[in-house]
Amino acid sequence: MVKKIIFAVSSGLLAGVVSYFYGDMIQNQLVEDYSKEVPTIAIFISCLIGTILATVGHWVLTKFIPSFGEVIFGLLFAGLTTASLIGVLGFVFKGETTEAHQYIFYCYAMPMHFFPFLAWYTLKPLFETK
Repeated sequence: MVKKIIFAVSSGLLAGVVSYFYGDMIQNQLVEDYSKEVPTIAIFISCLIGTILATVGHWVLTKFIPSFGEVIFGLLFAGLTTASLIGVLGFVFKGETTEAHQYIFYCYAMPMHFFPFLAWYTLKPLFETK
């Protein structure tokens, strides 16, 4: 169980660090600042919560449905990650902004939604016990 906790936290931290550096790179290259809309701490917390919930969901599904739990989990994780993009697409800036500014924000925020998924599956082989 300790190994699963370490796995969940380490994959969340990896996703958070990658998200931070990706966001910093985009903000520097495009000279945009989204720190008011998406604070750095919110990015790290959402990555940690996402990977912790994924680890719990994986454990539950593989424990109670051993033959199909892995497949069901993968489909659910990918589906929920993709569905989370609705929040980004529904976000509207307040005040004066252009349509281009909105599209730049999409390019900034949308890839970050996939980083917990990618970090979780990247580190999973290191923590698997068979």
